Amino acid sequence: MKRRMHRLLRGDGRILIVAMDHTGFMDATVEGLARYGETCRSVVPAGADAFLSPIGSIIAFGDAIGPAAAIASVDTNPPFLEVAVERALAVGADAVKSMLYPFAGDDSVRQAGRLAADAARVGLPYIAESVPGGFTATDMHTPDKIAAGARICAETGADVIKTFYTGDPESMRKVVEYAMVPVVILGGAKKGNVRDLYQDVYDAVIIAGCAGVAIGNNIWRDPDPAGITRGLAAIIHGGASVGDALEAAGQLVAS
Repeated sequence: MKRRMHRLLRGDGRILIVAMDHTGFMDATVEGLARYGETCRSVVPAGADAFLSPIGSIIAFGDAIGPAAAIASVDTNPPFLEVAVERALAVGADAVKSMLYPFAGDDSVRQAGRLAADAARVGLPYIAESVPGGFTATDMHTPDKIAAGARICAETGADVIKTFYTGDPESMRKVVEYAMVPVVILGGAKKGNVRDLYQDVYDAVIIAGCAGVAIGNNIWRDPDPAGITRGLAAIIHGGASVGDALEAAGQLVAS
């Protein structure tokens, strides 16, 4: 477990995850995902530490993922739950991730407890993606609920929590402190400009103390995924300012 966690969280305790598991549920094609292997190959040298991918994509694009870590996004509904960890190990995944919906009244939290136990048994890190109430329950996506949801997910045995950015570093720091385990923020929908993306990442990681990000749309929907990734890596691993990150991304003038 310790060895695999070091593969995820680098020497500085931080991680830049490129989230590409959307192919498991999207109802339309996107160029950056249609060119899955090309996108992976472009962002690895730009600073991507890991990819969040469905099992099929890990199998198909393992060579493109290359030296980066592979995080298997798995379904915890029966009968998939019973074989999730075995399947992730079989394709060479370095960690496993599932969705949790605290306060939604479904079985996702209980299923996570089982997945966490199975993963711990074989030393496989488990990442819990916490979405309080579900994606449509936006009234529950408040700082307090995000913090409480993160703690609930950590109590299942999760090693890392992926969840929403609260919108400001002060309230996000409370999420980080309450969660017990490293927290990474999810990127969400494509932002209007890169400066806003980098400002959120800077505030969450450098000021609030998050361990990193798991960003998808804002990388593979951009015309220059490698550039966006370079800027993110400059912030996450180099502590760069937003302006310096924009320069590293080649988007200082455009943004």
